[in-house]
Amino acid sequence: MKMIFAHRGASGYAPENTMAAFRLAEKMNSDGIELDIQLTKDGEVIICHDEKVNRTTNGTGYLKDYTLKELQKLDAGSWFSNEFRGERIPTLDEFLAFASKTNLVVNIEIKNIPFFYQGIEKKMLDLISKYKMLDRVLISSFDHYTLAKVAKLNPQIKLGVLFSTRIIDPVNYVRHLPFKVYSVHPHVSFVDKKYIQAFHEYDYKIYPYTVDSLSLFKKLTSYCLDGCFTNFPDKMKGLR
Repeated sequence: MKMIFAHRGASGYAPENTMAAFRLAEKMNSDGIELDIQLTKDGEVIICHDEKVNRTTNGTGYLKDYTLKELQKLDAGSWFSNEFRGERIPTLDEFLAFASKTNLVVNIEIKNIPFFYQGIEKKMLDLISKYKMLDRVLISSFDHYTLAKVAKLNPQIKLGVLFSTRIIDPVNYVRHLPFKVYSVHPHVSFVDKKYIQAFHEYDYKIYPYTVDSLSLFKKLTSYCLDGCFTNFPDKMKGLR
């Protein structure tokens, strides 16, 4: 089965990384949901992609400079459409309370660049433990040091290595990381048959981002792609 992850929720239809987008992704029978976490000024684990709130809320400035209470006063839905006016930036706690009652797999991406959030790994793992979601969670990051920290804190959790650029001999790089890798999450632009086969030789899953082209998804699945991240999970589910 090809795993279809709703990228920041069903973000082609609802404001990204909001509960509205997550609930819609579940209604669309997505296999999983991908989301991004950061820390607030007062150390709360919040779900948001950008380091600034400018693009997806009616606020301005860096997320790290807001307390949770201040962040949740912002409107995170109107930028997408008036239908979602009043949507808030959710906490990871709020999301996991929802996801724990579903069959969804959850990919949590730690946004540890350009700011390095001290202690975010343990805070995240504590919440995963609270909701007994260890067997349904995959942790990814472009910051491979933070993945090493997660592995040290809990060697059982599945880890996904994100790549935004092409690197020389990526399979060799992944094989020699100081932690066990479950999956590789490359930008879709450099994924082809050879790339997929090279990682499959060592039993790594390949989940590229962000695949919104139906023809491209169909082509990649013919190469035995394991799944993808998409803003339109309903469309990809229809092709699977």
